[in-house]
Amino acid sequence: MSRTANEKLKQKSTKDNNTFNLDNEIIIGLKTMPNQMKKSKQNKTKKQIPSSKRKRASKNKRIVNEKKRSKEQKNDPNWEIEEKKQYQTPRPKKNKKLTQKQELARKKRKAILRILKWTTLLGILTAGIIYFLLSPFFAIKAITVEGNQKISQEEIISLSQIQLEENTFRMRKDTVKQQIKQNAYIDTVSIKRRLPDGIAITVTERTPSFILTFANAYIYLSSQGYLLEITDKPLDLPIITGYQTVEEDLKAGNRLCKEDLQKLGEVLQIMESANSNKIANLITKINIENKNDYLLELASEKKTVHLGDTSQLSTKMLYIIKILEEEKKNEGEILVNTDLNNKGAIFREKV
Repeated sequence: MSRTANEKLKQKSTKDNNTFNLDNEIIIGLKTMPNQMKKSKQNKTKKQIPSSKRKRASKNKRIVNEKKRSKEQKNDPNWEIEEKKQYQTPRPKKNKKLTQKQELARKKRKAILRILKWTTLLGILTAGIIYFLLSPFFAIKAITVEGNQKISQEEIISLSQIQLEENTFRMRKDTVKQQIKQNAYIDTVSIKRRLPDGIAITVTERTPSFILTFANAYIYLSSQGYLLEITDKPLDLPIITGYQTVEEDLKAGNRLCKEDLQKLGEVLQIMESANSNKIANLITKINIENKNDYLLELASEKKTVHLGDTSQLSTKMLYIIKILEEEKKNEGEILVNTDLNNKGAIFREKV
């Protein structure tokens, strides 16, 4: 009996336990079911609403919120002031007052910086100008010569040593002038740049006014005392004799010695006076050995004139003309180196 009773009690307890557990499970299931159903509905609604509509809805919502916010800001009287403050640039803080030394130092720094800035700009500008001036744009392509008569254009260009395609600003005018003046006939030289590619050379030439005799040759002499050319061809010019210039200095391009140059100046006065009295073409030789008594040879008239010095030239020329007319056929000497006021001129006929 006891065994059967115990077994019955055990079976009853197990049944009670089973019924209790089942109830719990049902209760828990009922609680969880609504949440799961809500989630599934939400998922379904999300899946059903397209993404474009969701974006549009969120955008509309944002616009509405912004409008509300803007209305609130407009209603707020302080809103505009705060808005302006956001965009206003903060005022720089006032610098503290500098001492006198600091102020001087600041001014010096500014001056130095200003000088450096302008110096740099000037340097850059200068470099640019130099680069441009030395560019092929200013290469020499044409050389012209003006004022030449005796010396040919080709010879003057050759003396100048100017090369075509050379930069015009690399040419040194003074050097070119000295090179051209190596020719004794060239008196003055002027060089001009005709930009961008031309050079103009203008010269003045010396012309022979007298002749010196040297051995069996003739030396052309300009009125400035320059020896122009040594040749065997004489010109129809007065021959000067009795000069003191040494033989070694008788070269083309040289000048007469100082003493001869002084005498040449007086000879020019004599020729000028003779030319004004129209007898210069009669003078064939002038002896300058004695400056107190210049000798004039009139070959066509077969007469020699003792002129004396260069005083009273106009009076002496009148006496010479008078004697030439009176003693036209007679050979002899005309003396006008006398006391013209008391004795007058003298003609000494050749015996």
